[in-house]
Amino acid sequence: MSRSAKAASYWLRFDDEASACPACASPRIVLVDEFRIPRDARRRIVRLISGCRDCGLLFSNPQPRPEQLAAFYSEEGEWAARHAERLRWLEAKTRKSLSGKKRLKGRGKRDVLFDAIAPYAPVHAPPFGASVLDFGCGDGKMLDWLQRHGWETYGIEPSMDVAFIRHQRLSSLPQDQRFGLIILNHVLEHIGDPLGLLHQIAGALRDDGALFVSVPGVDALPEHGDLRYCVNGNNHPLCFSETCLRGLLARAGLAVTTRLESQELDDAFTQGRPLRLRLLAARTAHPPVLPERPLAPAIRALALHARREGGFRARARRLLPVRLRAALTVRSRERKTASG
Repeated sequence: MSRSAKAASYWLRFDDEASACPACASPRIVLVDEFRIPRDARRRIVRLISGCRDCGLLFSNPQPRPEQLAAFYSEEGEWAARHAERLRWLEAKTRKSLSGKKRLKGRGKRDVLFDAIAPYAPVHAPPFGASVLDFGCGDGKMLDWLQRHGWETYGIEPSMDVAFIRHQRLSSLPQDQRFGLIILNHVLEHIGDPLGLLHQIAGALRDDGALFVSVPGVDALPEHGDLRYCVNGNNHPLCFSETCLRGLLARAGLAVTTRLESQELDDAFTQGRPLRLRLLAARTAHPPVLPERPLAPAIRALALHARREGGFRARARRLLPVRLRAALTVRSRERKTASG
């Protein structure tokens, strides 16, 4: 092996790395960390984590291409194939429930969530003709609840049809400010252009409307310890701190009205662990001032997580440059494969 080739083997670089932030398109991105992935189509076993100095976004690098994401979440894609049996069961159950109008027994997850939203949006008693859009509505369970309480219900969902047995389907966001409530529940971490989507959301939301947005919460990573839930190379290529998400909302003309945070919500949705960041936002003519160091909270969370998860060797290894650490990970895996 030549000296230059040997040096390259200790300094991992991908030919399709992103050169700008997927959210704000800033070129001011930095390498933050590396993480292992199951071997992908290009035989890679690690990816890099990059961060944007301008908006604070963390993202896996390389990013999946737009056509890869579209194919993954299409009706014929991998996500639908994994859940095919469950989707058939849900469709049959939905059609049966429409004939019987069965009511929920007891206090369910959606009761807990919408009770938390109720002080800021009329989820229990909407005005006549009020409409709600769930972008990425999945099987439509949130829309089911809202429809029972009087909302006109709309959804956008590329992966399945089951929600549209009961609710109206849209293929894109209408820019006529018609919706009194928009739900963006665990969508932003999956897509390639989160800021573009937030601009469209602002155009679809009424002046007195509310946006509910939830994403995996990297700020609480030192507490919950699940890095792969926050960012990975497959279905969660983007990762948001609260500072980052508030800043992106502000860039889209939306201001946060409150953060929904309670043990009851965590108990209902994530077995008591603080895995999720939940914000309510509204249109504003005077967006908040953007933070000066938006990437700092995410870097701090990653550092605290590493300090708590790893021993002395792991902490010492983090003193090495990210590309060198990634290359050492690859070489270690290759040696184990060759010897095993």
